[in-house]
Amino acid sequence: MKMDVTGIMVENNCITINFPQGCGGHMLGRMIAACDNVAWYNHDQNGDHPWIPYAGSDKNFSKMHFNKRFKGAAKQGLDPLFTIPPVLSFAKSRNITTSPADIQAWKQKLYPNHFIYTLHDDLDATKAFFNPAKYIVVIPNDIDLLIERWMRSSYYYFVDPKNKDYLYRDLYNDKANEQGVSMKQVLTNEFEAQILNYKTYSTADDVVIHEINDVLDYSVYEEMCFKLGLVVNKENYEKCKELFRDQSHL
Repeated sequence: MKMDVTGIMVENNCITINFPQGCGGHMLGRMIAACDNVAWYNHDQNGDHPWIPYAGSDKNFSKMHFNKRFKGAAKQGLDPLFTIPPVLSFAKSRNITTSPADIQAWKQKLYPNHFIYTLHDDLDATKAFFNPAKYIVVIPNDIDLLIERWMRSSYYYFVDPKNKDYLYRDLYNDKANEQGVSMKQVLTNEFEAQILNYKTYSTADDVVIHEINDVLDYSVYEEMCFKLGLVVNKENYEKCKELFRDQSHL
């Protein structure tokens, strides 16, 4: 699918997944990549297929994790030929400059296949940066459950690869001490603000999901993929579903 934007033909084959940390956005990304017309990040760490567990050296990362590297990329650093660069807040935190034109180049490179981009940024900023794109927005209804999941996943992840000893648990402990409240309260405040942003800027054109596990129901998955213009491969879907069967990540 192509749209005419300011006189230039621009591919609309990027699918962004905006989600709060800890709610299974990478699981959803793998499920979507099971479709026939979605490119998979088949770097050795991610596996040749989305149903192969993550095999990177970061021991605390879940088996659902994946990075945006294709086969041929180095294990570390940005490789312009095989790695889609970080954007928005993640890029800023690493002093990396990525422009919409950089993503547009990847849209053209991967077209007619789609590709997924997972991120935690505000939805309005995401849409301004990626437009045109297709948007999946994960809006959990239960913040207490979200925090429980965060404590079993993101809690153990490092904040910056340059200092892998400083984890998100350390970051949020520091925030709690600075604000004079509990870590749970800091998380609650941030998740509430993030969810409010998602509710404010999501539209009927977007795919809105409240519970990631819903896509383990094939009818729900099929409806989502149809709205995104994806070609469902049920055999691949079942392979991904098997990877997530124990739902230990949630």
